[in-house]
Amino acid sequence: MSIKLKTFLTLILVFVITACAGQARVSSTSQSPTPGTSSTETPTSEPTLAATNGPPPASFDSEILRGGIDPVAYIDDSCQYLQKRWDPALSAPGTVVATVMYHSIVPGSSEPTTPEQINADTFYAIVELAEQLGFETITTEEYLAFLDDNSKIPARSMLPILDDRRPGTAAEYFLPVNERNGWTTTLAWIIGDSDQRDGELAGETLWEWIERIYATGYFDVQSHGLNHIYLNESMTEEVVREEIEGSIQILIDHFGQRPVAYIWPGGNYTDFGVEIAREAGYELGFTVHSRGPVMFNWIPQGEQEREIGDPLMTLPRFWDSAAVLNLEQTAEIGDAARQFAEANYEAEADWFAANCGGALAPLDAVLRSTE
Repeated sequence: MSIKLKTFLTLILVFVITACAGQARVSSTSQSPTPGTSSTETPTSEPTLAATNGPPPASFDSEILRGGIDPVAYIDDSCQYLQKRWDPALSAPGTVVATVMYHSIVPGSSEPTTPEQINADTFYAIVELAEQLGFETITTEEYLAFLDDNSKIPARSMLPILDDRRPGTAAEYFLPVNERNGWTTTLAWIIGDSDQRDGELAGETLWEWIERIYATGYFDVQSHGLNHIYLNESMTEEVVREEIEGSIQILIDHFGQRPVAYIWPGGNYTDFGVEIAREAGYELGFTVHSRGPVMFNWIPQGEQEREIGDPLMTLPRFWDSAAVLNLEQTAEIGDAARQFAEANYEAEADWFAANCGGALAPLDAVLRSTE
């Protein structure tokens, strides 16, 4: 065989081998598993996420919220959120909480002299409207359970918080209303010099007075700081820790339970303050920002709170002076959120089935649970 012929045959053989190798690579690539599929037939108990299903359906928004105020979600797991949102044993979609901040109440129709004051006429107008709209109060612990797990609370819930050491206001105004309606009020208590102040009765201390009011069963006590110090960024760690942590054991000693909420004195909070409060075991924090009502996984926040990045530690509160309007808005937002949820149920159920495995409870079962 000539050299030329050998060379020609060698070239043909190389071309054939190269072509076969290329085809093998193409075949191997075309048979690779795609996202959301398996290369074997082995069944799995884990739900398979399909990349083509997209993000969860849009969430509720309200035009009643002021400009710059956005509802913020705090549950990262959408499957967990939707399962709790549609559980008939838990709070129904549209369940809403209005937190109202109180300070001083002056008699009758007297003109308030500071922004923190309202008169008695305004107080009773708030109570009357709340009764007419079907609001029921909840405790701080019930609020926490609702925020964490969507635990069952009244569809229109209200959390009244009376700031500072005001046992006289609690006894004169709140206690009779609470007794009549079966309501409760949260007392944001400052420790300070409480052990050096007198109570209402002869020989009674301030601590004994507030313990006597607490013993009625119509009040819940949470921390308003050791000395009611307004936090700022220039404070040392020692000062911040003492102010936030220092009240815990004292409140346990007097009321037999650990506070779960820190009501920021003056409404002042910082990144470091929130971090210390979390370390100390607080699970909720209340500001003086009047942003709107709160729903499960839906907290309206302004830019200042959003920068902190911990919605449960920067919760909004309505001011008592505007509470009549705010309660009406709360009821309206709750109704609109419920209607939105019912209209959006099918989209949420489909997304849940495709991404989470299993199925949401039927819509009619959820609706029956609210009757």
